[in-house]
Amino acid sequence: MPQLVHIDVSELEPPEPMATVLKSLQQLESDAALRVYHRRQPFPLFKLLDEMGYAYHCIELNYSEFAIYIWLKNEESLHDFCYQAANQELAS
Repeated sequence: MPQLVHIDVSELEPPEPMATVLKSLQQLESDAALRVYHRRQPFPLFKLLDEMGYAYHCIELNYSEFAIYIWLKNEESLHDFCYQAANQELAS
């Protein structure tokens, strides 16, 4: 069963959020995805994730509250897992 690792970078000042996300991705197991709680949509990170072979799904929870799900692009089960988790989060 896929795992979801949660990190909160919402209180960090740039460039710490990106550095924290990248470090967390390096430590991530192959059957796990990362859920990042952030205060904004980090568009520079999105571009970098794409270049590094990661997929992501960003949802807006409230004003200045975002959840970003990140997983390896070639992991279809993680794709489905992350979208289900995001949909559950939005429904609650």
